Amino acid sequence: KGFAIGSAALVSLALYGALVVRLKIEGGVNVLEPMTFAFLLIGAMLPYWFSAMTMKSVGEAAGAMVMEVRAQMKDKTIIPAGSDRLTGLGMATLKPGKTVEAGVGILEGLVKPNYKQCIDISTNASLKEMVPPS
Repeated sequence: KGFAIGSAALVSLALYGALVVRLKIEGGVNVLEPMTFAFLLIGAMLPYWFSAMTMKSVGEAAGAMVMEVRAQMKDKTIIPAGSDRLTGLGMATLKPGKTVEAGVGILEGLVKPNYKQCIDISTNASLKEMVPPS
């Protein structure tokens, strides 16, 4: 929390400095002027707005990731012995001719989860959702 507050204060100060430079204000700044005060408030609110957009995006991506993990745990696909989807433990445990359901196998450590799907969800969400905050 301290880091977030400190970084927000620093960004607000930087935005205020950019306002002074952009408007070419010389000889001091009067914070009581309506235009200066309004832009000071806007500059102070921007870091919080960007932080809120970022947290919303991360929350949506995390929700999609949870749904994917749940779907993989409920997967009823039959995985035969000798499949490339089995872990080392699965290869050693399953005898030839035996099978395991994918969801149960993931929970028991016999079947590898589909990591690629989770990485795709994370990558696509970051590319799509993080554009507005950036």
